[in-house]
Amino acid sequence: MDEIASPPSDDSDPAPAPGSPKGPVRAYSPAVLSDRQPRVTDLLPVRPLWVAVAMLLGLTGIAAIEAIHIHAAALPLAPGGEQLAALDASSRGSLAAWYSSLLLAMATAAALVVFAIRVHRVDDYRGSYRIWIWTTAALAWLSLDAATGVHDALGLAVNAAAGQHGLGSSLAAGSTAMWLALYGLVLGTLGIRLAIEVWPSLPSFAALLVAALLYLCTALLQLDMLAAATPLGQSVLQSTLTLLAHLALTTSIGLYARHVYLDATGRLRVHIDPDKKRAAKGKGRAKLKVVKEDRVEDSPPAQKTAAAAPSRSAEPARFGAPASGAPKSGATISKSPSHYDNDDDDEEDASDYGGERLSRAERRRLKKLARRAA
Repeated sequence: MDEIASPPSDDSDPAPAPGSPKGPVRAYSPAVLSDRQPRVTDLLPVRPLWVAVAMLLGLTGIAAIEAIHIHAAALPLAPGGEQLAALDASSRGSLAAWYSSLLLAMATAAALVVFAIRVHRVDDYRGSYRIWIWTTAALAWLSLDAATGVHDALGLAVNAAAGQHGLGSSLAAGSTAMWLALYGLVLGTLGIRLAIEVWPSLPSFAALLVAALLYLCTALLQLDMLAAATPLGQSVLQSTLTLLAHLALTTSIGLYARHVYLDATGRLRVHIDPDKKRAAKGKGRAKLKVVKEDRVEDSPPAQKTAAAAPSRSAEPARFGAPASGAPKSGATISKSPSHYDNDDDDEEDASDYGGERLSRAERRRLKKLARRAA
């Protein structure tokens, strides 16, 4: 068992000799520490240039595999040609099968990254991030299937469970139809839910649609609904469409992983239309103005007059001086309905109690004092 070196913790230990190292000796540079190691998200192609490079590398690999397949098929070999089976893109265990499994394994890793980031989103109240658990499991199964061809055995098992038995080509055709129907039902439903999930990233959504279209064309080739002129053309077309579908699916998951990472780190660019923002601001101001007008209309008559009149400083009315027309600040004048019935009396007594120089409230006050004195 390896020993774990630790510096001495007892102060009573004798001091080390001059020139000797203090504590354990580090055999590696500080770059080996965990906080300086690259993280999983650092492997995501964030810059558009690296995204384009990754896609071109994927297309280059497909082109190289198909070129090797065509060249190997044109070689004059003995019947059988088992030595070049690894170069035949339509056979199991070939370069095409390995490349397909590699692409789907990369998509599985990208789906795990998306799940690890999406699980921390605070506004995901319904738990939509759980779809990435099922997506990861489905991609892992597809990677296994691409390397081993286990779908044929699965189709045969479903065909036998359905009670359909046949011989030769009829059994193979029935098994192919069964596994295509099963994959279309399960993975098609998952793909629709995944399309809803990746909709905020338009490049990812477009890549997912392209992958679905390519998988549909591959299924039609498997069912012999589409056929090429020659057997070599048929095998090349089928393998090329399958590899392109895997690449499009991997690209879709990778682009959405990039989108989620940029969104989580606050580096996602958000386009704001200035005209739309200005129109929304003007609409908000108009709504505020309408609300203010409604408040003025609902206010009592005295408050409505105060709100409509411009604010200006006015002198309080004095006895014997002309009224300024504005009450004191902080003072409110309330009128009961009975006061409106005595307006005519107030006008008649205006000459007896100060004339027009006094306000109506002051004339009423003088009239009240005169009645008490009488």
